[in-house]
Amino acid sequence: MEHLLTIPEELYLLTVNDLTGRRAFLKSKKFDILLAAAILMDLALHNRIDTDLDSVFPDRSEPTGHPLLDLALSQVLEANAHQKIGWWLIKLTENGPHYREILVSGLQEKGLIRIESGRVFLGFTMNKYPMLINNAEVVEVKTRIRTLLFSNNLPDFRDVVIISLAWYGGLLNLILSEEEILALQPRIEQLARMDLIGQAVSKSLLEVTKSIALIMRAKEVLGIRTPEEKLEELVEEHKALLHTEQDADLPEWLQKGTAQYKKTLDYIRETGTNEIVFNATSSRYALKVGANPGKTF
Repeated sequence: MEHLLTIPEELYLLTVNDLTGRRAFLKSKKFDILLAAAILMDLALHNRIDTDLDSVFPDRSEPTGHPLLDLALSQVLEANAHQKIGWWLIKLTENGPHYREILVSGLQEKGLIRIESGRVFLGFTMNKYPMLINNAEVVEVKTRIRTLLFSNNLPDFRDVVIISLAWYGGLLNLILSEEEILALQPRIEQLARMDLIGQAVSKSLLEVTKSIALIMRAKEVLGIRTPEEKLEELVEEHKALLHTEQDADLPEWLQKGTAQYKKTLDYIRETGTNEIVFNATSSRYALKVGANPGKTF
């Protein structure tokens, strides 16, 4: 079935808070890295690129009809050489701001988002997009992924891609609580690693997702950020998740000026990442579920 939405578009919609218009990771290059991965996967799904053990190379040169995908495809065709998947993630991430502009413009043209005072608001209020594909209503991404994870249903391959990118990229907390992620972890990992027989693109998915964790922390991509900047980014992410503008509505470990906030900053300094969670019951920090194992503190 031909989809009117690309995987990058659905990944973007996943990050938009439908109540406040906030976008999680707005001030971060995290989304640019995942966007690059989503573009590669969609190009593979369209049979425009292929992979060997660890490299990407062009397969077919005809445009997909999607401006964002075709811009990236032109880069792959111009390179006309085998390059490692990590290399392409970094290369495409360098154009992140431009790619986001094209992405947002496309979603506006489709009537799925509107921009007001720098905020992004969804152009739909139900759990289905206001469009038909082959006369069938299309369930929006958050509803679709939640339903899939809480069921034993076999997924569409596009949803395998989205779940994999969300899992390895730390986005699942946008649609699930940390408790739900822990409870569903076996199911999530099963789907994220799913190898669909006859789907050559699954090889690309495996190689891309293996690269994400390393690339997400690469200084040449993310730049050198202070622990304070990483914590501020985490605060903005949680404001989006909690539908709030006020620091006072945040949990104590993210409230500036509190003793626990200082401990949060210390933990980020120690681990070097803001991919962290705090258990209020045990008063201990840890890396997010699915992140590389780290020390509690």
